Amino acid sequence: MSPMPRFVERGGELVLRQPIACNRTLMYNFLVDADWNALVRLCDKSFREPSGGAVVVRPIVPAVMVVAADIQHGCSRNPADAQKGWSRERDLGFWVPAARGRFVDDDPDDLDPGKFVIEQIGWFQPYLFIDNPAAVFVGRETFGFQKAFARCDVPSAPEHASRFAVETLVIDTFLPTTEAKVAELYRLERANGGALGALQSTVASFAELALETTGRLARHFFGKSSLPVPTWQLVKNLYASLEDGLVPMFFLRQFRDVAEPDRACYQAIIEAAADMTAWRGGGFLDEHVLTIRDCESHPIARDLGLPSGPIETGFGFWADFDFDIGAGKELWRAP
Repeated sequence: MSPMPRFVERGGELVLRQPIACNRTLMYNFLVDADWNALVRLCDKSFREPSGGAVVVRPIVPAVMVVAADIQHGCSRNPADAQKGWSRERDLGFWVPAARGRFVDDDPDDLDPGKFVIEQIGWFQPYLFIDNPAAVFVGRETFGFQKAFARCDVPSAPEHASRFAVETLVIDTFLPTTEAKVAELYRLERANGGALGALQSTVASFAELALETTGRLARHFFGKSSLPVPTWQLVKNLYASLEDGLVPMFFLRQFRDVAEPDRACYQAIIEAAADMTAWRGGGFLDEHVLTIRDCESHPIARDLGLPSGPIETGFGFWADFDFDIGAGKELWRAP
């Protein structure tokens, strides 16, 4: 018998039980160079600092993936909720290739990258935007996804412009006189406004796509100075974790306290994995241009260490597949 209290089921409850199946998913991914030190600060703020060093997550490379997923059929696979229907959702956001590990040193202030021992390769998603409120609730409450409700634009036909965009509630400047408003936060598009075009699969499996992607990552960063970690070895480890269709993810799950607003009544670091269950094809995409709104409520460029102004992406790729997100585990919980 679990010592935890039973979850109280109430009318209108949209937080369905996991595992959650995300079927007929078409995902687009674009590489963007970022600042290593900014990514380290962001990871430390979410993992090392709240846990007092018990859990440390570090970026693998000075880059992020701009990701857009069009999920056509999402539902619970738990027997208690599997009969409650399904829904569509579009998920757009920024993914940081990351490693969870520990520093092998008695000095807690010695954060030499050479003393960082890798325990798990995965992904950290500091900004995610979803157009389905149920998916926002399930993601935030159950796992700790940093999800926000938004209008998400993804091209739905080959003749449509290759444009991915997020409109959400933003606050441009933190002043008492500033009204929050729904506005475009960022967009990713072809520089010439061209169409998406037909997606022709050029890889036979997810493992083949992962292998080619890691090779392109290595070529992209090979020879660049001041890489603070053995990038190629970590990229190979990332491929090994992807080869079986498993995508581990790291989350800071927390709830603000009702009496002390600067405190969390619950705070934990969670690890969960997306497990691919079907593969239909994938291939590579041309470069796009990323434009991010400068606003204080969503300091995306500052947090990720991205340059100002329109940003040309590196290579991109797409994949058509099904995946499940099942049970996660607590790596650390605040006492």
